[in-house]
Amino acid sequence: MPIYEFWCSSCAQKVSIFQQGVSTVSHSCPKCGNSKLERTFSPFSIRKTDKKVCEEIRSDSQFERALKRNDPRALAEWVTRTSRGDKIPPECEETIGKLAKGELPTKGSKPSGSE
Repeated sequence: MPIYEFWCSSCAQKVSIFQQGVSTVSHSCPKCGNSKLERTFSPFSIRKTDKKVCEEIRSDSQFERALKRNDPRALAEWVTRTSRGDKIPPECEETIGKLAKGELPTKGSKPSGSE
């Protein structure tokens, strides 16, 4: 069952509503109670196969040049750029931070707080 997005013109709130099928059920804004919500176009994503992800990595010339230079800063920049604004998982933040400072991770090192 899909989640539909609606726009409340009264309070400028975007509302996501889980709804069975395309029905004409009216919904009200949870913020202001306005019963006249406008349905908006919702973006969607398509999952890539692991093969497609690997092909994209291999075809990234900027990343390839960074690897050839053995530049940890460039690797951190690439991870940030390819995350497309998604939050980097907490367990990776420390490593990415070290790379951004020009430090390479050492073999066998563990992030602080892990055992």
